[in-house]
Amino acid sequence: MKLEELDVFLMKHTDSEKRHLQNKTPSLSPRYQFIPQVEFAGRQMYLFRFTSLMENRRVCVNKESRFTFIPEHIHTVIEFLYVYSGSCTQVIDGRQLRMTQGDICLLDTNVPHSVGYLGEQDIIITIEMQKEYLTQGFLQRLGDNRLINRFLMNALSQHAAHDQYLLFKKRTENPIHTIIQHILCEYYDPQICSAPALDAYMVLLFCEILRQYRSQSFSADPSSRWKVVDILDYIENHYLTATLESAAQAFGFHPNYLSAYIKRETGRSFKELVILQRMGQACFYLTNTSLPIYEIAQKIGYDNLGFFYKKFEALYHMTPAQWRELQGKG
Repeated sequence: MKLEELDVFLMKHTDSEKRHLQNKTPSLSPRYQFIPQVEFAGRQMYLFRFTSLMENRRVCVNKESRFTFIPEHIHTVIEFLYVYSGSCTQVIDGRQLRMTQGDICLLDTNVPHSVGYLGEQDIIITIEMQKEYLTQGFLQRLGDNRLINRFLMNALSQHAAHDQYLLFKKRTENPIHTIIQHILCEYYDPQICSAPALDAYMVLLFCEILRQYRSQSFSADPSSRWKVVDILDYIENHYLTATLESAAQAFGFHPNYLSAYIKRETGRSFKELVILQRMGQACFYLTNTSLPIYEIAQKIGYDNLGFFYKKFEALYHMTPAQWRELQGKG
């Protein structure tokens, strides 16, 4: 499916939408007869498991039916709700949330929510994924050797879990829309290599979301919280030579203050972050080169091969050779 054909495809009335149009008042789709209801937070609501739909898929993409509403429900997966066109009103655990074209809402598992009546122009796309797909698989796809990616993914996941949802408002420049268009084309009209292509577009989607999350999460306190990302960037670029003292001097902090600040913001010590960056770089070399392991150890700053093995196995619970074999490089 070509991008220029996608809008026509999405605007075309589905069989479900035709049935809803024939009804004089909004009603639920017949499929709700087969969706179980559970008591949650003192209320009866539907439980979406997506078991069969996601049995052989990493992600599940859906265009919500128009001319009806989505009743209060919870689901066992993480959901992205994207307003492709028009608008929608969600009620999330009793809080009303108005969304317009280009907005994204990230919903954690087991969050009660509903979506109000959708009209002709209201094209709402949902993307469901298992929680492990967000918290584990994406770290490697986004670049497991990047401390910033690891930090932002963890912060994003914890934020979404704590606040139940995250709203990303449309920006003037919106590459997310084009990325989602490609995801829809690959999903609804699969071609050769559609599965890896879909994975690649999901990585691009998360990259853009992480960029937006970084800007909206740290801009509120420019004198403090945003600096942790710059410190992580410093460690990424100077992991061979960086010390607590050199980093403190670079950012104008006392070493003791910087040490406590990093621990508070990331949950790890400066030394642990340096080791994480070195090991992430080692994984990159193991996956993408045929360098002997002792050379890789030297390239990331370890002359003591035994110490390198010890740190690697403590972090990944396998030897460097086993890691390389798992990546198909053995």
